[in-house]
Amino acid sequence: MKKSVLTALLLPAVILLGLACWLFLESEQEQSVSDEQAKMRPALPVISEQPGEGMPLMDFGGMQASNPDIIGWIAIDGIGVDYPLLQGADNSYYLNHTARKKANKLGALFMDYRVNRDFSDFYSVVYGHNMKSGRMFGRLACMKEQETFDRVAEGMLYTPEKTYHLEIFAVVVTDVKSDFYRYVFPDIASRGDHLQMIRENAMQYQEIGVTENDRLIALSTCSYEYKDARTIVIARLAE
Repeated sequence: MKKSVLTALLLPAVILLGLACWLFLESEQEQSVSDEQAKMRPALPVISEQPGEGMPLMDFGGMQASNPDIIGWIAIDGIGVDYPLLQGADNSYYLNHTARKKANKLGALFMDYRVNRDFSDFYSVVYGHNMKSGRMFGRLACMKEQETFDRVAEGMLYTPEKTYHLEIFAVVVTDVKSDFYRYVFPDIASRGDHLQMIRENAMQYQEIGVTENDRLIALSTCSYEYKDARTIVIARLAE
């Protein structure tokens, strides 16, 4: 067999092998960075079973000493979300910096810088990358599926002051510039309009009695239905 023919036959195999090695190393690096952030989680105290006792508080002292931008911790079993939650001076820095302020494309989960860091606003948007490995918000899009939506009904949000249950009630696919990223709600009527917009546009929805007096958290990540599409999972904060 001529050398040129042999080279032509081997070249695709070499390219595929190189690509496979690159993807493996990239996945390993993502896992390492993801695990580094997940391991920042401090142990929780034992939950009291006494009537009237509140949910346990997470100790944020150590985390905030290393990075004051850490405002909470979000955990949703079933879709692999278990990370610190940050709020920076803009919506750009934590797109490519981790909770330890290390430059990395994995970024961190971060809340819109224009809302209150204590989750006192009616509607707070949290951003995270849709990683192919499933890390960060990489499995958030699974909530569009009926089976996953029915199974993963709640999560937890820990803050320095309070611990909340997250009651998931809607999944929306929308444009990055849509009103689902609105953050100013000056009155009851504007809140009511927003709730109605969620009901009318949700791919998945369950009625849990959400009202204009509740506080909502919207978890946003990239989606691929069309250019600049986003998947948003919306939950109510319950004490």
